[in-house]
Amino acid sequence: MELIEAVVYVRDINQAIDFYRDTLGLEVEYESEHWTTFRTGACRLALHPGTAAPDLTFGVSDIDSERARLEGVGVEVTEIRAPAPGVRVFDARDPDGNRFSLEARSAT
Repeated sequence: MELIEAVVYVRDINQAIDFYRDTLGLEVEYESEHWTTFRTGACRLALHPGTAAPDLTFGVSDIDSERARLEGVGVEVTEIRAPAPGVRVFDARDPDGNRFSLEARSAT
């Protein structure tokens, strides 16, 4: 399991893009008014308008087994969904209630 994405919710996406791109020097991978990602090595940084807490996504090879394992040890998990072709993901909560996601991508 490895951290593959961190979503940061921002009040002003244009100001945030300017900061991460121009001030920190991160390379934009994709940019729109609702979703912008930066290349940061193994983990992608994503900006999204909103006020929610940051959301971490961990990549796994066998999402069904990971979901069953976490549920088996008492972690609150959602059903697995497929938000895009070849992508399967579910959400879970840590002991403090912070949401995180686990994601598997099939080889294309």
